[in-house]
Amino acid sequence: MVMVKLNSLLFIVLVFGCLYGAAQEISGLVLDSKTREPITGASVYYDGSAVGTITDLDGNFQIPALLGSNAVLVIRHLGYKTRKLVPLQGKSLLRIVLSEEAESLDEIIVTADPFSRKQKLKVFRLEFLGDTKGGKNSSIVNEEDVRLFFNTYNNTLTAHSERPLIVQNDYLGYRISFEIEQFKIYFKSTSLKRIDNIFHTVYEGSAQFFDVASRNYKVKKRRENAYEGSRMHFMRSCWNGNLHRQNFELRKKFKNIPTSELFVVKNDSLEEFRNIQFLGEQFVIYHRKKGYYRSTLNIQKPETVFSLDRYGGCTPFKELVFGGYMADYRIGDMLPIDYGL
Repeated sequence: MVMVKLNSLLFIVLVFGCLYGAAQEISGLVLDSKTREPITGASVYYDGSAVGTITDLDGNFQIPALLGSNAVLVIRHLGYKTRKLVPLQGKSLLRIVLSEEAESLDEIIVTADPFSRKQKLKVFRLEFLGDTKGGKNSSIVNEEDVRLFFNTYNNTLTAHSERPLIVQNDYLGYRISFEIEQFKIYFKSTSLKRIDNIFHTVYEGSAQFFDVASRNYKVKKRRENAYEGSRMHFMRSCWNGNLHRQNFELRKKFKNIPTSELFVVKNDSLEEFRNIQFLGEQFVIYHRKKGYYRSTLNIQKPETVFSLDRYGGCTPFKELVFGGYMADYRIGDMLPIDYGL
C-alpha cells in the first residue's frame, strides 16, 4: 500500500497502480538465508493491493503478474526481514531468500514521556486511520502491538509495531494488514492538540488488502465516492489525458490551465507507461463533483521525469507532495491499487 502533504501535514503513503493479465503468473520459492530451508506461510503480495498469496509447505508460490505496472512485490513472514522487489517486468520465476529479523529491544529514551498511552493512542488513531467517515468506521484489531513515545526534545510522537497492524474498515469493506516502517507526528509545541499544533505527519509502510464486502451495494457506492477526486483518480486521469473530462480543474499561480500546461509526455514512453515531466513546482487542483475541495500538488524537483502507469502508480513517488483534500485520505479512505480492474 503510501509523499503527500495535508495542509501542513506530510503523509507518506506507498501506493502503486497495477494491471495484471489473465493466465500470466509469477512463480517463486522463498527460503531461509541460513538453512536454505523453505519458508511456509510467507505472505507474498503487491504493495497496496488485494492481489496476494502465501507460500505452500515447500515454500513455493504463484501470483498473477501485474503487467504494465510500477507495483512492488512484498515478501513478508514474522521473524524475518521483509523483502521488497522492484517491478518484475519480464521475470516469471523467482528465488527469494529471507534473513532472520534480529531480536530488538525497545530503544531507551533519555527524555521523559509526559503523556499517557491513552492520550497518545487517541492522536495516533486519528492520524493513522483518518478523521473521515472511513477513518471513524475503522479500527485497529491488534492495537496492543502499537508502541508510542513522545519526545519532548523535538516534540514528536513516534509509533512502531513489531507485527503488522490489522485494520478493519467496515465503511469500505476491507481488512488491511499494514506493516509500519515509519510513523512520526511533528508537533509545534509539547502538546497533543491537533488543531494548529501539528506541523506534519509522516508515515510509511506496506499494505495488503482483503475484500470482505465485495457484493455489498452500499459499500460499492462508498468506494466509488472515495475514489472520485482522490489521488488515484487524479493520477489515472493524468495517464489517460482526460483530467478535465474527469471533472478536475487545474490552476497555476491563480490561473486556470489546460492539461498541456501541467505536464508533458516524453518521447521515450512505452505503451503501458507514460514518462512525464511536470511544467512547474506547484499546482492547485479542484474536483467539480467534490464541491470544489482544494488540493495542491508540489513537485520537489521539477526536472524529475516520472514513470506513470495506467492505474495511477508513479515513480519516484516521494517527489510528489499532495496537500489539501487529496491528502486528507488516511488508511480509512484508502483503496487497493487494483481497485476498478
